[in-house]
Amino acid sequence: MDKHIDDGMEQKTRRRPGRGTARRVAATAATLLTVTGLAVTAAGCSPALATAQTAQPAAAWRIVKQVHSGPNSGFSVVIAAGQNGGWAFDGNGGISAPTAWRRSGSNPSAWTQVPFPGLSNESVVAARAISANDVWVFTASLNRSRVLRWNGHAWTVQRSFGQEIAGAAVISPADIWVFGQPFFPGPGLGAWHYDGRTWSRVASGHGLEGGSALSANDIWAFDGADVAHWNGVTWSRTSVASLLPAKQQFSEPMLTGILALSRHDVYATANGFREDEGGPTVLLHWDGHRWSKVAGGDFGFGGLPVQQMSSDGHGGLWLPMPGTSSEKSYLLHYSGGHLTAATLPGGPFRISIYTVALIPGTDSALAGGATHAPGNPGAGNTAVLLQYGM
Repeated sequence: MDKHIDDGMEQKTRRRPGRGTARRVAATAATLLTVTGLAVTAAGCSPALATAQTAQPAAAWRIVKQVHSGPNSGFSVVIAAGQNGGWAFDGNGGISAPTAWRRSGSNPSAWTQVPFPGLSNESVVAARAISANDVWVFTASLNRSRVLRWNGHAWTVQRSFGQEIAGAAVISPADIWVFGQPFFPGPGLGAWHYDGRTWSRVASGHGLEGGSALSANDIWAFDGADVAHWNGVTWSRTSVASLLPAKQQFSEPMLTGILALSRHDVYATANGFREDEGGPTVLLHWDGHRWSKVAGGDFGFGGLPVQQMSSDGHGGLWLPMPGTSSEKSYLLHYSGGHLTAATLPGGPFRISIYTVALIPGTDSALAGGATHAPGNPGAGNTAVLLQYGM
């Protein structure tokens, strides 16, 4: 296994930041985009055009929709379906059932509630859109979970499980995977596959969490300190334990999320899970040959049950880090080998971001979460949707 792991010290294409770098970098994602724009302007525009372009407001995260739905309100999952479509799901396992909101049109605030068969104490934990009229949603609630499908007209329940789903990979209507919840006792859900007719448990996928698919024969998941890969026949695993945060007293370092962008470009997140405060966070990368550590920082807890990640549309990533009631919440931007905290409306103690999604064909993105009283996410929550690069 060692030949597939790199601690980042000898990388040829990436430079690992030094200790504490991620906390000291002051540039936000908006600043990075502004600098990029200036470079293009200087290269080939007239002075008048350059002045006009540099006068444009910098890209930033802005709240575009607010929903008041009780103390447990908060958008847990948001997805984009094309440049003008998408879905967002409000409700974080409270007494009220989750609600579904549909995005339609280029107006950033054009979100409309659609009837959704949510249950009390249930949260939406993952969603994938095959097309505007074929969307799959996965929920969890204590020791049960459900799979629901949008057919362009209504939501229907496709399957229920006796264990919790934590992640999913949707390749086609006849090729869907679901993966289990890592934080509950017992054997857990493991990995289940749907072939368009039946659901079946895949034995080699025992204990797997998360899930990100490139094709039917190229799927990634994780389990503790192991990254798993599906080749169309079986799941194989590679330990990345040496790349995880060092174990400390009352900590339990483990992988938390995975995102496959291409055969030679796969990212995984890990967290040290220190008691109460969480962290540190590390970002790992697969280049087609080996796993290496490319960035890290002391950013507390990532998204639970599985860390959500999204491409930023130009070679970087967005990672929501919602934190806890007494810690800061972050939306991290990975770019140029560094993790930096994006500037958010209200600041890190008044807003928690749970979910983020790139709008296809753009470098704009959607995000969801909740605003709340400082240091108390459970008091007077308002669910919010945000958009970047409008």
